[in-house]
Amino acid sequence: MLIAALSGPQLRTLFLTLAFVVGFTTSAQAEQPIKLYQVSSGVLQMDKGWLTAMLDVGKMIKVPVAMYIIDHPRGLVLYDTGNNVAVSDGKCESHWGKLCKAFQPIQKRNEVIDKWLEKFGYKVEDVKYVILSHMHLDHAGNMEMFPNATHVVQKVEMKTAWWPEKYQASAFVMGDFDDARDFNYLQLEGDYDLFGDGTIVVLDTKGHTQGHQSVMVKLKNTGTLFLAGDAVYTPDNEAGVVPGITWNAYESMRSIDRLKNLRDVHQGELWYSHGIEQYGQHKHDSAYD
Repeated sequence: MLIAALSGPQLRTLFLTLAFVVGFTTSAQAEQPIKLYQVSSGVLQMDKGWLTAMLDVGKMIKVPVAMYIIDHPRGLVLYDTGNNVAVSDGKCESHWGKLCKAFQPIQKRNEVIDKWLEKFGYKVEDVKYVILSHMHLDHAGNMEMFPNATHVVQKVEMKTAWWPEKYQASAFVMGDFDDARDFNYLQLEGDYDLFGDGTIVVLDTKGHTQGHQSVMVKLKNTGTLFLAGDAVYTPDNEAGVVPGITWNAYESMRSIDRLKNLRDVHQGELWYSHGIEQYGQHKHDSAYD
C-alpha cells in the first residue's frame, strides 16, 4: 500500500536506496575474510592396519580426529563433529560398547566440538551448516548437538547409516543420530557449492563409505585447502596404499586420485583426517584465513 502511494521520483529514490543497501551488504560480506580453524576431538589409539591395508598391521598408533570450524560471511560451518561427548574422560563403553577395544578414544570434555566453538567465541546456536564427511562414529558423533543447523550429507550416506549392510554396521553408532531423524537435511547426490561463490565446495569422494564427501575451502591468504575426511587418512594413502577400512577399494583410490589432481590444479594443500605428523605441524589455537 505504501509503495503504491509513492510517486515516480519517490519510487526511483526508494529503489536506488535499496540497491545501495543490498550492494553495500554484499560488498561488506565479500570483504570479510573466511576463517578456518582445525581442531581435534582428542585422539584414537588403534591398530594402524585399520588405515593402511597390509602395511604396518599390528602397529599401535595414536591419531587425531580432525574437525573444522569455518567462519564464512554468510554463516558458520562445521565439517565433522568428532567423537560423541559421551565417550569423554574414559567413559567409552557407555556409548561405543565393544568398539572401544578396536578404537580407543582419548578425549577430554574440553576437546568436544561445543567447547572448541566456545574457545573461539561461538555458540552451538551460531552454526548454520554441519557438513558431515560421513556418519561413522568419529565424524558424526555430535551431530545431535546441532538440531537447528542444516546438515549437509550425501543422500546415500544417510541410507547407509540408518540401514547399513551387516559388514558396515559396526562403524555406525545409532546413538549418535537416532534422535536426528527430523533434522533439516540438505541431501546431496554429488558435488555442491555451499554458498554459490566457490569458497566452500563439497566434493563427492565415495569409497570409504557409499556417501563419503570431502570439502574444498578457498582462503585468501592460506590458499585452497582440500579437507579429505576419511578419503585420505594418512600420507601412506596419498602415496598409493589402500585404506584399511573401505566400502569399495576401487572407488577409494579414484577419490584419492581426484583429490590429488584437484590439489595440483588449484596449487593447494591436502589435509588428512588422521595424519598425526601433519596435524602436529598445523596451528590449532587460531584461525587460518
